[in-house]
Amino acid sequence: MNQQKKKSKTIIRVLFVILGILILSLIGSIIYFYLIGDIFQQDDTQTVTCGCYYIDPQITSTCGNTKRAFKFNTSTGTINDCLASCPLTDLSTNTLYSTTQQDSYLTCSATNILSTSCNAMTITTEDDLIVTGKITPDEEITITATFDSSEYTDYKFLINNVPTEPDETVGNTISKTISDFGDSSTLQISAQAVDSTGDTVDSIICNRLIEISTTARAGITGLTFDTYTLAGRTKLESALITVGGLEDTDTIVKFSFQQTTLTMTDGFELDPGRGRITITESNLYNVSNFSEDESLSTLDSYEGDLEITVEITQDGSSLGTTTKEITFLESTDDEADTTDTDQDSTSGNDSTQDTTEGTTTTESKFSVTNTSSETCVERVSPDNTSTFTITITNNGDLTDTIESIKDKLPLGFEYVSGSSKLNGNSIADSVFVTVTDVGESQEVVWEPQASWSIDTGGVLTITFNAIAGSNSLSGDNLNEVIVTPSEIPQDPSTLRTSVELIVAQDCTSIESIPQTGIFDSTIGRILVGLAIIMIGIIIHNTNKGNQLATLIINSNTYRSAEMTSYKMFNPKKYFEEKILERRERKR
Repeated sequence: MNQQKKKSKTIIRVLFVILGILILSLIGSIIYFYLIGDIFQQDDTQTVTCGCYYIDPQITSTCGNTKRAFKFNTSTGTINDCLASCPLTDLSTNTLYSTTQQDSYLTCSATNILSTSCNAMTITTEDDLIVTGKITPDEEITITATFDSSEYTDYKFLINNVPTEPDETVGNTISKTISDFGDSSTLQISAQAVDSTGDTVDSIICNRLIEISTTARAGITGLTFDTYTLAGRTKLESALITVGGLEDTDTIVKFSFQQTTLTMTDGFELDPGRGRITITESNLYNVSNFSEDESLSTLDSYEGDLEITVEITQDGSSLGTTTKEITFLESTDDEADTTDTDQDSTSGNDSTQDTTEGTTTTESKFSVTNTSSETCVERVSPDNTSTFTITITNNGDLTDTIESIKDKLPLGFEYVSGSSKLNGNSIADSVFVTVTDVGESQEVVWEPQASWSIDTGGVLTITFNAIAGSNSLSGDNLNEVIVTPSEIPQDPSTLRTSVELIVAQDCTSIESIPQTGIFDSTIGRILVGLAIIMIGIIIHNTNKGNQLATLIINSNTYRSAEMTSYKMFNPKKYFEEKILERRERKR
């Protein structure tokens, strides 16, 4: 009995030892995370660099995007007491390439500029006027950037993410003159260098975005005829023509079908801002609007399929043509019935119609996929860029339209200005693309002035480039796409898609990223605690447990740990045990 009690006491002692180890581990963890918290806690007396910058309201009317700045002022101070001044009186409109009045410029603050390695950048025209954010395609500009040290090497400009050598380097100042902008609608310009440790140095102060003001590419991008039946005949209810490069000037609309051409000189509404020409039914059938003393009423008796070609001319120059096929069917119903809306032949539009009690419901049937040219990117050039391709397919029975396409870039990724292409053709950012900063990442939206139409079975593709920034996350990153159609989708889930992209320090040898540890989960901690308690109960109440405890107690490892604890916390016991060991060895 005494032997059993002795074993029980020993088992309890083992459990207390295990409990002590767990408590010590917990205390160590608390101390560790407390120290980590101290590391990340900002010191209110820390010296920082703050700044302010000027922006032109003709370029943007809000603060937040430092790339839109054209001039920076900086200052130093503590985190709570740093103030940079940007008075409007320092600006002289005689030195700025803009028509904005002096008191209309905006000033914005930058509370903490992490790097001032490049501390000044100026972009000027051939006439030495400072560019405030927009230039014309025929301008020549000179970029000048100054660094805080002449000890740097490999000075360069990045123009639309392409490294470019400076024309001249004088000490810590570099300059570059550009006159050929190619097909770019924007210029993203930054200055960089390499320090003595081999790291790249740059700054938000030397990172700018310049628009190249161009007129949208001329051409008819959409054609819509709304039709209905009346008294057994198909009638044209309205026409909508979307045109790139449309201006409020002398305009002619020509309708051609079979051997007939009708020239419309009046009766249409121009909307240059949205690139639209709208013609109502009454004007389509009004003879006085046409040069030939005829109107589209000549089609009242036509039956069958008919191709109608539309050409737009302004000031004697053609903006393009497009053709649409309309079916003129004779109806047996004497009352007017609303029928479908047809779209253009350059892109297309697809829908499904369900008629219930005279009400027509149109549902779109689009599907979307998203792919990346790279499965892995790094955070430094040239291996930090990937080309994303968004493919939209019209699976419906009719032509349908797309209002917008949104791409949510992964954290730390940045859209490359001027890289967008629609069906393989470059498109202007200023006309079609809106980029919004969302935290440390961006959302890119492609939205035409009029909707994009896709024929049944047709495909629309958007391609663009994005780069992984220094704050992008290692491991798998998700690039998500959302498409917004004009009509209610039959299956909304088909309008969303995503693609995974790996960010790594070195894509040639990708290391596996550690997953969440068991102790990062509350449930995990509880389960481990329960497991320890259960082990203790088993050890205390079963023979197997007693055998295991005996085995542990008689092991050299346990004996060594026990003696170490005696030596540290109970020296008297330690020396008694050592004496007993010597006596045992002598026997």
